[in-house]
Amino acid sequence: MKFRNFIAIFGVALVLGGCAGMQPVAEADRTFERVVEVPNHTKDQIYTSTKIWIAENFKSAKSVIELDSKEDGIIIGNGIIQYPCSGMGCLAKSDWKVPFTMRVDMKDQKFKISFSNIKLSWPASYSSGISSPAYDGPVNSQGDMDKIKPALLKFGDEILASINSSKSKSDW
Repeated sequence: MKFRNFIAIFGVALVLGGCAGMQPVAEADRTFERVVEVPNHTKDQIYTSTKIWIAENFKSAKSVIELDSKEDGIIIGNGIIQYPCSGMGCLAKSDWKVPFTMRVDMKDQKFKISFSNIKLSWPASYSSGISSPAYDGPVNSQGDMDKIKPALLKFGDEILASINSSKSKSDW
């Protein structure tokens, strides 16, 4: 009897948990930002290190960057990452891409990284011979956004590490 109750509770939890991931993404959740403190670094140092990070982490920094203003401390670019999946979820989503717009605003001792225009794109069936994507549009499920958001926000930590390492490299 206890086993049957366990199975029933587990089944209900599985159904409800699966439905939670299918919740639609609110318009306000389609953009997000993070402020990163960078003590003892000027706006120019942050700018230079951010440009280096972009050049090292995107295929072509020149084709990625849409706006580049050192004076204003702003870099805006478009990028694409692999859909951040794990485990069995990768079986169906291994070819998915996540295009996005990234904006970095810099001031002395801090920068703000913002993401917008976050989309999903996946190819049509390979057997169909169609070269255009089967889907290329906004992220519609909260479950997908919950996977994408931490992957993009992690860029802030990577840029911070680049800023900190560039200062140590300047003393070689």
